[in-house]
Amino acid sequence: MKNIIIFSFLLATVSFGNSLKIDIQNKDLKGVAYLSLYENSDSFLNTSKAFKNIKFELKDNNTSLVIKDIPQGEYAFTIFVDENNNGVLDTNVFKIPKEPSAFSNNYKPKFKPSFKSAKFSIDNIAESIQNIILK
Repeated sequence: MKNIIIFSFLLATVSFGNSLKIDIQNKDLKGVAYLSLYENSDSFLNTSKAFKNIKFELKDNNTSLVIKDIPQGEYAFTIFVDENNNGVLDTNVFKIPKEPSAFSNNYKPKFKPSFKSAKFSIDNIAESIQNIILK
């Protein structure tokens, strides 16, 4: 019985004890922002299929988020500032964002964004860190 309890504790720690810290440099940007965390290329850029969607308030110059209980795997995220408070990222006719936005790894796509270019790994470490510049 003791071994089962120890094994269960270790399994829970290994599988879901990971967290992601995102440090955002947002200069003079203020207001509501949204982050969507994706697990694979099939869900990428489809917020209804995101692993997590988080609405948060930007603080002066720098904002930090910590997302806990993330299983090991590959992930990518998007962040945007909702300047007009409509809950969606506004884009032009070519799907280029009209509101400040960013991708994980500070990936700056020249064409359609890809999960492969924005992805990073969550491994068996206590905390993964992403430093993002939001423009």
